Amino acid sequence: MGEGAIEDGTYSWFAVVLETVVLPYPELWTVLAVIAQVGAAVALIIGFWTRPAAFITILYFLPVFHLGPSRTSPLFTVPIVFAFVANAGRYYGVDSLLWNRQDSLGRLTRWLNAPLPISRRWYPGLAAAFAVVALYYLISIPQMSETAVDLSALELTIFAGLVAGGFSYLARGAAPTAVGADALRIFVGYRFLQEIFLRTDPGANALPGWASADAQAEVFAGLAEAHVEPMATLIEGVILPTIGFWVILFAAVQTAVGIALFVGYRTRLAGALGVGYLSVLVSLGLVRLAPLVFASAIIAATLGGQHASLDAVAGRDIVPPALPTQLSLPAGAVGIVLLWVAGLIGIDPEAGYGAVAGAVSLVMFSFGLLALALVSNPRVAAATERLSISRAAANE
Repeated sequence: MGEGAIEDGTYSWFAVVLETVVLPYPELWTVLAVIAQVGAAVALIIGFWTRPAAFITILYFLPVFHLGPSRTSPLFTVPIVFAFVANAGRYYGVDSLLWNRQDSLGRLTRWLNAPLPISRRWYPGLAAAFAVVALYYLISIPQMSETAVDLSALELTIFAGLVAGGFSYLARGAAPTAVGADALRIFVGYRFLQEIFLRTDPGANALPGWASADAQAEVFAGLAEAHVEPMATLIEGVILPTIGFWVILFAAVQTAVGIALFVGYRTRLAGALGVGYLSVLVSLGLVRLAPLVFASAIIAATLGGQHASLDAVAGRDIVPPALPTQLSLPAGAVGIVLLWVAGLIGIDPEAGYGAVAGAVSLVMFSFGLLALALVSNPRVAAATERLSISRAAANE
């Protein structure tokens, strides 16, 4: 990948880093990359030392941005940044079990999960620094327009700009979780619109976009061949015969939701529509970008809208929605069944996205349903509320 990035015309300073630091020691960097991926993945899944795991993951993905066009790296990085600034792991993870322990393991867990020791008086300077970084990547886009790095430059502009805006709001005393949620809201809106206006080659690894009906029909025909029943029949009987209608509908929904989320207008409604739309895409077999955007859309829909939004200007109610506790048991049961069925089908890691659409769709839905079962469980919700109250009192 390093040699390919140099050939594709990456930034000159990054090419120097690759040539002098990375490429001479490929085995070392391969081992470090595998350790970072596996270790951070396990830690984030179980919520163990979540903040350092998120920080390591951010450091891992930042160089990946510069290796060339990648549509997925930002979709991993932005929600992981949210996990870093929020109290991820302290409610549904191993960290929550270790937090109140008074032994050395408990003290180490609290120390590792503490925010970075950055004084608030530094925030304006950090905001300005990241704004300059965003400007650098923005003005580099024309230079990269004839290489394969122009899209990465755009992503880095957005990423650095969101960080700059986040530090600006934190300097005014805003809560990190609310700021992070609004950064995700803006990013999800931007990605919806990017897929609409820049995506001309549809595929199972993308959102529909504005590609032609014939091109979209080819994609969905391939998904139908690999999908499970009854979704295969649904695609063949409902989607393909009227593909022109669905292309327009998908584009209209995606454009409207993207604009609404980007400017923060009726965030709860737009976020709910976005989550529903992405759920439909995942069920149809679009199993790469859709589930990655889905993870951020959930946060944007439930917590976004408090900053840099038309909702905040209008003073609209931005209280997170309450989940019905009756959802917990059926959501958990269906999630387990879907995961079991996906295991019976199996997933070939070397097959393309379209070839594993059915099984991967089941896995993605099972994860979402199991998460819904957890957060809507009345006992878990009550325990989380007690934990939040006790920690708030301790902080005071």
